[in-house]
Amino acid sequence: MASTDQRLALIGAEGECTRPGCAAPASMCAVHHVLEWRNGGYTDIDSLTLACDACHAQVHDGPTGWATTRAPAGDTYAGRTEWIPPPHIDPDRNPRINHRHHAGELIARARRKARDRARAEDGVP
Repeated sequence: MASTDQRLALIGAEGECTRPGCAAPASMCAVHHVLEWRNGGYTDIDSLTLACDACHAQVHDGPTGWATTRAPAGDTYAGRTEWIPPPHIDPDRNPRINHRHHAGELIARARRKARDRARAEDGVP
C-alpha cells in the first residue's frame, strides 16, 4: 500500500488519472502499481501512478486489458506513465500518455500545430 507521502507526491506530479482521455481528478484516484504488485511490482514512488476506479478496472492481464509501463529514459516523456491499449483498440499497441494536467505539453503541442499550419499556408515544407 502506498504511503501518504507517496500519494501526495503522485498528486503533485500527475494531478489526475494518468489514462489518456480521462480527466478524473487525483481526489478520485487510487494508487496503481505500474508493474502489478502481484507480479513483482514494488511500492516505490517510481513504480506507482494514479488511476481512477473506472480506468484502474481496465488494467489487467490478458488480451482485452490495458497495460501500464514507464516511458523509458531518453524519451520525450521519460518517467511518465504510458498506457498500452489492448489489440482490439490498437493492433500495434502503441503506448499513450495523458497530457491534460501538463499545461506546458499542451501549449507546446498547440504551438507546433499553429507553426505547421502557418508553414503549410505559406507553402513551406
